[in-house]
Amino acid sequence: MGQVQAAPALSAIRALSGLGIMLVALLGFAVFAWFATARLAETEAQGKAQLAAEKAKLKMLEQKIAERPKLDDIVAQIGALKAQAAESQQILTLLRDGGGSSEGYSGYFTTLARVTEDGVWLSGVKIGNAGKTVSIAGHSLRQESVLRYAQRLNEKFSDYGVQFSGMELTPEAVKADGARPGLSAVAFKLY
Repeated sequence: MGQVQAAPALSAIRALSGLGIMLVALLGFAVFAWFATARLAETEAQGKAQLAAEKAKLKMLEQKIAERPKLDDIVAQIGALKAQAAESQQILTLLRDGGGSSEGYSGYFTTLARVTEDGVWLSGVKIGNAGKTVSIAGHSLRQESVLRYAQRLNEKFSDYGVQFSGMELTPEAVKADGARPGLSAVAFKLY
């Protein structure tokens, strides 16, 4: 009988041991599952943050694409630039074919600066018709000085194809002080 009772006690101990091992195994599995769940939750949070960052980048790229000029606008701008280029080309052609130069009228002004006459000073210069017409206004103390000046201008400007064929002389009184009349002078225009 002693052995028969030992068997149920042994079997109860074995059952309790098996139950303890199972409990420890379940507890270990629960701890493992908790850590795995925490790691998955952390990975999910990182994934959400990365997704939000990528969505922000995508939105910014979409805005940049939306801000780009449309094809029709670009074509219109190209058309306007072509028209400006054609106008500029026409101006260059006129300068080249019309006797002018791409350097402008600096030669005209250099020639004017080299032609001098005592008692003559200039007050205005106009160049027109692609450099074919020049009009000069000024003052002189004597009419004879204007005539000599006009003759010398015609000699120097013949290289440019410019001829001064018209002249206007207008007498003017210059007062030296308020009490008495001063020198007489003449205003002139050459064209």
